[in-house]
Amino acid sequence: MTAAFFDVDGTLTRTNVLVPLAWFQRAHLPSWRYGIWLAGLMVQAPLYWLADRIDRTLFVRWFYRRYKGIPAASARQWHAQHFGDMLLQALRPAAFACVQTHRAQGHRIVLVTGNLDFVVAPLAELLGADFLAVALEERDGVFTGRLASPPMVGAAKATALREYAQRHGIVLATSYAYGDSISDAPMLMCVGNPVAVNPDPKLRRLAQQRGWRIVTW
Repeated sequence: MTAAFFDVDGTLTRTNVLVPLAWFQRAHLPSWRYGIWLAGLMVQAPLYWLADRIDRTLFVRWFYRRYKGIPAASARQWHAQHFGDMLLQALRPAAFACVQTHRAQGHRIVLVTGNLDFVVAPLAELLGADFLAVALEERDGVFTGRLASPPMVGAAKATALREYAQRHGIVLATSYAYGDSISDAPMLMCVGNPVAVNPDPKLRRLAQQRGWRIVTW
């Protein structure tokens, strides 16, 4: 069986890991508290950006600490009810068309993302896709801010992809992978048909060197 593996943030959608938490907090906090929370996020945003450039794994672990203290059931329920439609609005039209083309060809659709499992689950359901994502640790029904699974970044994406392929009988030589960042490169290298989508400069150079397809969505 052939599969098409898609990174989500920046590839399928015009979002990043900050967006889901911001939307959730806006829906649950009084306006004055949300304003304070958002101001704190904006103050730290340059540091998050720098951490992401230095080490994306560091950034992921650091940013997800912001979920500490949030009731897990509340977060899951809200995202299941509301976030799928929000992500559909952020879905790039060309990306959606690509997913539909792969499905028409009988390919299995798999989302491979550094985002949280309950965040990406509604989009996966709407797209008819499986997903490989990050899980947060819970204690007494509340998120601790720590990860319960390794960050889905770089080589970890490639490992998760290969393990998924082995479990489901996916032929990687005929499969496709789509990503926008150099951190997606290990995942792209796993398949016979890698595609760089709106690539960052490092991924663009690598794609050009290796003769990978480059697309703009």
